[in-house]
Amino acid sequence: MSTIKTVLGRRRFLGMVTTGLAGSALLAGCAPAPTPTPVPAPKPAAPAATAAPKPAAPAPAPTATAAPKPAAPAPTVAPTPTPAPAAKPAPAAAGKVAIRHFARGDQTYADLQNALKDAFLKTPEGKDVEITVDHNPQDFYQKLTLQIASGTPPDSVFECDCTLGTSVRKKVALQLDDFIKAEKRYNKDDYTDGVWYASTYQGKIFGLPWDGGSVALYYNKDLFDAAGVKYPDPKEPMSWNTILEKAKQLTVDMNGKHPGESGFDPRRIKQYGWDPARGYWQIYMFGNGAEVIEKDGTVPIDSPESAEGVQWLADLGAKHFVAPSPEYQQSAPLNFMQGNIAMAQTGVWQIGNANKSKFKYDVAPTAMGKKRATIGWWSMMSIIASTKFRDACWNWTWYCTSEPGERISAASGVAVPTIKKLLKDVFMAPDKPPSNRQAFIDDLDPRWHRSPGDKIGSYFGSYVQEFRQVLNPMLDPVWIGKKTAAQALKEARPKLEHLLKTGEVT
Repeated sequence: MSTIKTVLGRRRFLGMVTTGLAGSALLAGCAPAPTPTPVPAPKPAAPAATAAPKPAAPAPAPTATAAPKPAAPAPTVAPTPTPAPAAKPAPAAAGKVAIRHFARGDQTYADLQNALKDAFLKTPEGKDVEITVDHNPQDFYQKLTLQIASGTPPDSVFECDCTLGTSVRKKVALQLDDFIKAEKRYNKDDYTDGVWYASTYQGKIFGLPWDGGSVALYYNKDLFDAAGVKYPDPKEPMSWNTILEKAKQLTVDMNGKHPGESGFDPRRIKQYGWDPARGYWQIYMFGNGAEVIEKDGTVPIDSPESAEGVQWLADLGAKHFVAPSPEYQQSAPLNFMQGNIAMAQTGVWQIGNANKSKFKYDVAPTAMGKKRATIGWWSMMSIIASTKFRDACWNWTWYCTSEPGERISAASGVAVPTIKKLLKDVFMAPDKPPSNRQAFIDDLDPRWHRSPGDKIGSYFGSYVQEFRQVLNPMLDPVWIGKKTAAQALKEARPKLEHLLKTGEVT
């Protein structure tokens, strides 16, 4: 594959994040936005997503990925938005360094990053540092970009797997290889397999993996019990046919009817059987034997296997009526955390929210199609390249992502630990649900754990955000039955291949 380059100029970049990310929560793990349902139903339609250390030779990266070369700015396509005000760091006491950490995620993550800050400040490395946690629960990358453009950048940031590639190309993220080589506490063998993948570009590391893990199947035990439906097996994944049948039994309209029964009304749903997470379309491509990005850099998402997998996903809502669908908007919110969706495909980072719910739940392996395929990733703590306090930021981000900080994070249940020894010591030990946490670990098995771009050693070809920006809108007609998956994917393929070759979003 040719070297990837970007043609996004600063203002075009600002315009892209303003329109592309506006309105998205981008909570923990950078999961796709949950399927919306709380909109009044439309008229019926027929049924049919500090100073740096002296440079040293770069350390061998735990994972190699290809990254683009920065390119010349593109012509202005949108005016620069007015920057959002950044939280000001607390005034530093004499002899101390004040840094601002840009935090994202919901309140669970805000509390966690503040807990990490409090713990770090008690360490020898933290005694001369003061940290302000600037919490940005919504539109985080838009706000980060605007702060940088306005000359008020933070010093460190809880980055996202979906935006780090963009930050690297824009020279926003600091390369960390020299810090890692100089860090005596670093041991490559301490880390869980695969944690460095989304943090590495062209063999160079731009973030320390912190938050993430795998996506698995959550299920509401109370709803299963009420319907007399057998729980999923804790070890063996269900087939797509099996989970569809369970979803039919667990889907109920306001009159108590199930899909397929006479009088069932898909516009008046009381409880859905499954939210398969349309934003995770790659599961259904991989699970049907398809590829997203091939070794030669092509994007064969228009293959029959790919189209069949995505069509099956679309049909869950538009044809079988067992999943939320934009074609059948409901008058009241329906989602797993509210207890009116029986199963949901989502990430380990949702444990904290699930544990605040009022129902009993557990997790099971991701359901499989023609072959077993699972997904997962770790988002990272990064350092802003322009910071004047690189050493202090390194000590802070290192603390968060090494064993002391990971113990705090893992105990909160929001991530599969990046440190191997904590898998059993902390992650599997809590007396809080879910009881089958092993499912998250099993779904990370390299025999079936996949990522778009894993064949070229580059996460989404380093264009995660842009890849989704192109493809997701093109799939919207598929989700409502107005276009087949085969048609949409055939149209999307050349645009995505053009993106990976040129860096242009068309």
